[in-house]
Amino acid sequence: MSFNGFNALEYTRDSLAKELYLIELHSKDGSAVEGGCTCIEEKHLLGIEGLAEEGIVLATDKAEKDYYEQVAAWARKTRKEILDGDFKGSGNPRTRGFLPHGLNECEEAHKDVRQKLSSCIKQAEMRCCGKHTTDYSQCECNPVAVCRAAIPCPS
Repeated sequence: MSFNGFNALEYTRDSLAKELYLIELHSKDGSAVEGGCTCIEEKHLLGIEGLAEEGIVLATDKAEKDYYEQVAAWARKTRKEILDGDFKGSGNPRTRGFLPHGLNECEEAHKDVRQKLSSCIKQAEMRCCGKHTTDYSQCECNPVAVCRAAIPCPS
Protein backbone atom coordinates (compact mmCIF):
# COMPACT_ATOMS: atom_id res chain seq x y z
CA MET A 1 0.00 0.00 0.00
CA SER A 2 1.46 3.36 -1.02
CA PHE A 3 0.33 6.83 0.01
CA ASN A 4 1.98 9.88 -1.62
CA GLY A 5 5.22 7.96 -2.12
CA PHE A 6 5.06 6.30 1.31
CA ASN A 7 5.04 2.51 1.04
CA ALA A 8 3.45 1.12 4.21
CA LEU A 9 4.58 -2.47 3.60
CA GLU A 10 8.22 -1.43 3.02
CA TYR A 11 8.05 0.73 6.15
CA THR A 12 6.72 -2.23 8.13
CA ARG A 13 9.42 -4.57 6.81
CA ASP A 14 12.17 -2.04 7.57
CA SER A 15 10.85 -1.26 11.06
CA LEU A 16 10.47 -4.96 11.89
CA ALA A 17 14.09 -5.60 10.87
CA LYS A 18 15.24 -2.72 13.09
CA GLU A 19 13.34 -4.05 16.12
CA LEU A 20 14.84 -7.51 15.60
CA TYR A 21 18.30 -5.96 15.32
CA LEU A 22 17.82 -4.07 18.58
CA ILE A 23 16.91 -7.29 20.38
CA GLU A 24 20.06 -8.91 18.99
CA LEU A 25 22.17 -5.92 20.02
CA HIS A 26 20.80 -5.77 23.56
CA SER A 27 21.19 -9.53 23.93
CA LYS A 28 24.83 -9.46 22.82
CA ASP A 29 26.01 -6.31 24.60
CA GLY A 30 24.96 -7.60 28.00
CA SER A 31 22.41 -4.89 28.75
CA ALA A 32 19.48 -7.32 28.69
CA VAL A 33 21.02 -9.96 30.95
CA GLU A 34 23.77 -8.40 33.04
CA GLY A 35 22.33 -4.88 33.06
CA GLY A 36 18.79 -5.94 33.87
CA CYS A 37 17.35 -3.84 31.03
CA THR A 38 13.68 -4.63 30.39
CA CYS A 39 13.43 -2.94 26.99
CA ILE A 40 13.24 -6.28 25.16
CA GLU A 41 10.01 -7.41 26.81
CA GLU A 42 8.61 -3.94 27.47
CA LYS A 43 9.34 -2.34 24.11
CA HIS A 44 10.98 -4.35 21.33
CA LEU A 45 8.81 -7.49 21.49
CA LEU A 46 5.68 -5.33 21.60
CA GLY A 47 6.97 -3.46 18.56
CA ILE A 48 7.69 -6.70 16.73
CA GLU A 49 4.24 -8.05 17.50
CA GLY A 50 2.55 -4.84 16.36
CA LEU A 51 4.59 -4.54 13.17
CA ALA A 52 4.01 -8.21 12.33
CA GLU A 53 0.26 -7.70 12.82
CA GLU A 54 0.43 -4.72 10.45
CA GLY A 55 2.36 -6.91 8.00
CA ILE A 56 -0.46 -9.47 8.02
CA VAL A 57 -2.88 -6.76 6.89
CA LEU A 58 -0.54 -5.06 4.40
CA ALA A 59 1.07 -8.05 2.68
CA THR A 60 -0.57 -9.38 -0.45
CA ASP A 61 1.46 -12.59 -0.67
CA LYS A 62 0.07 -15.50 1.37
CA ALA A 63 3.55 -16.74 2.33
CA GLU A 64 4.47 -13.30 3.65
CA LYS A 65 1.18 -13.06 5.60
CA ASP A 66 1.86 -16.50 7.12
CA TYR A 67 5.38 -15.40 8.04
CA TYR A 68 4.08 -12.32 9.86
CA GLU A 69 1.54 -14.46 11.73
CA GLN A 70 4.40 -16.68 12.96
CA VAL A 71 6.52 -13.67 13.95
CA ALA A 72 3.64 -12.10 15.90
CA ALA A 73 2.96 -15.37 17.72
CA TRP A 74 6.68 -15.77 18.52
CA ALA A 75 6.88 -12.22 19.91
CA ARG A 76 3.81 -12.77 22.15
CA LYS A 77 5.14 -16.12 23.40
CA THR A 78 8.65 -14.82 24.04
CA ARG A 79 7.41 -11.72 25.85
CA LYS A 80 5.20 -13.89 28.08
CA GLU A 81 8.13 -16.25 28.82
CA ILE A 82 10.31 -13.32 29.88
CA LEU A 83 7.62 -11.70 32.02
CA ASP A 84 6.74 -15.04 33.66
CA GLY A 85 10.40 -15.95 34.16
CA ASP A 86 9.81 -19.16 32.19
CA PHE A 87 12.85 -19.62 29.97
CA LYS A 88 12.19 -23.23 28.95
CA GLY A 89 10.92 -22.43 25.43
CA SER A 90 13.74 -20.28 24.15
CA GLY A 91 16.52 -21.14 26.52
CA ASN A 92 18.26 -18.90 29.00
CA PRO A 93 21.55 -17.50 27.66
CA ARG A 94 23.12 -17.58 31.13
CA THR A 95 22.83 -21.38 31.32
CA ARG A 96 24.00 -22.16 27.80
CA GLY A 97 26.50 -24.96 28.51
CA PHE A 98 27.37 -25.02 24.78
CA LEU A 99 23.85 -26.06 23.83
CA PRO A 100 21.81 -24.08 21.31
CA HIS A 101 19.35 -21.65 22.91
CA GLY A 102 16.43 -23.63 21.51
CA LEU A 103 16.39 -27.42 21.54
CA ASN A 104 14.56 -29.56 19.00
CA GLU A 105 12.18 -32.36 19.99
CA CYS A 106 14.87 -35.06 19.95
CA GLU A 107 17.30 -32.98 22.04
CA GLU A 108 14.57 -32.22 24.60
CA ALA A 109 13.71 -35.92 24.91
CA HIS A 110 17.23 -37.41 25.12
CA LYS A 111 19.74 -36.30 27.75
CA ASP A 112 22.53 -38.24 26.03
CA VAL A 113 21.90 -36.37 22.77
CA ARG A 114 22.12 -33.04 24.66
CA GLN A 115 25.41 -34.13 26.25
CA LYS A 116 26.90 -35.22 22.91
CA LEU A 117 25.65 -32.03 21.24
CA SER A 118 27.13 -29.82 23.96
CA SER A 119 30.52 -31.52 23.72
CA CYS A 120 30.49 -31.41 19.93
CA ILE A 121 29.56 -27.70 19.82
CA LYS A 122 32.32 -26.86 22.30
CA GLN A 123 34.89 -28.53 20.03
CA ALA A 124 33.36 -27.24 16.79
CA GLU A 125 33.41 -23.64 18.02
CA MET A 126 37.18 -23.87 18.40
CA ARG A 127 37.58 -25.48 14.95
CA CYS A 128 35.14 -23.20 13.12
CA CYS A 129 35.57 -19.95 15.06
CA GLY A 130 38.92 -20.21 16.79
CA LYS A 131 37.24 -19.41 20.12
CA HIS A 132 34.13 -20.11 22.16
CA THR A 133 31.36 -17.77 21.03
CA THR A 134 27.63 -17.64 20.40
CA ASP A 135 28.09 -15.24 17.47
CA TYR A 136 28.78 -17.51 14.52
CA SER A 137 28.67 -14.73 11.90
CA GLN A 138 32.50 -14.58 11.77
CA CYS A 139 33.00 -18.36 11.83
CA GLU A 140 33.93 -20.62 8.92
CA CYS A 141 30.96 -22.86 9.71
CA ASN A 142 27.98 -23.01 12.05
CA PRO A 143 28.99 -25.30 14.94
CA VAL A 144 25.37 -26.02 15.91
CA ALA A 145 24.44 -27.07 12.36
CA VAL A 146 27.59 -29.21 12.03
CA CYS A 147 26.92 -31.02 15.29
CA ARG A 148 23.19 -31.49 14.73
CA ALA A 149 24.01 -33.13 11.39
CA ALA A 150 26.58 -35.43 13.04
CA ILE A 151 24.52 -36.61 16.04
CA PRO A 152 21.56 -38.83 15.12
CA CYS A 153 18.43 -39.08 17.22
CA PRO A 154 17.97 -42.56 18.73
CA SER A 155 14.89 -44.36 17.49
